[in-house]
Amino acid sequence: MIELFRRQALAIAQSFVTDGRLDTPEQIFDLTIADIDQARVDPSLDLRALAQEHSVLLNKIRRSHLVARVIDSRGKIYFPPPQAVSEGGLTGVPISPGVVQGRVKVFHHAADKILLPGEILVARATDPGWTPLFINARGILLEIGGALQHGAVVAREYGIPCVSGLDDVTSKLKDGQLVEVDGSNGIVRILEEYLNG
Repeated sequence: MIELFRRQALAIAQSFVTDGRLDTPEQIFDLTIADIDQARVDPSLDLRALAQEHSVLLNKIRRSHLVARVIDSRGKIYFPPPQAVSEGGLTGVPISPGVVQGRVKVFHHAADKILLPGEILVARATDPGWTPLFINARGILLEIGGALQHGAVVAREYGIPCVSGLDDVTSKLKDGQLVEVDGSNGIVRILEEYLNG
């Protein structure tokens, strides 16, 4: 049913694009049903302005690197208090217990490179396509996602120490750095900067 509604919406959107009222068919999903109904009878309705107005918050969220840990029923966002960490350390959310050391390998896509046995997998987030990489991972470090994110679930299933909620960790860590992952306390310690060569 959802696919049927989606196709119908895109067909209507295509007529708006043809008439020069929207830039792309996908912009229709930034409009309300009331907007679409009104636009079909009122050709002077500015659909671009409405789509832009409705997507302000969503675009702000897309640009943000912060991820809410908990959102209550009123929409209030809670972040955990940061733990005190010595210089050269990062603090996140403990996901899968255990303490391990290993060399970092930063991934932006699952097929970026090969993760060698014993390396620490560092990523923004993972999905099922990343699962084969977990076999070689000694530890997992993630920028976003909580206890039910894919990487968190697989890390616990495989018994791999994991820390999540590490803002910009894919930029802060570089391939070859030696780190200690404390999945029990959500702490990452940088033990050695860069591997020469």
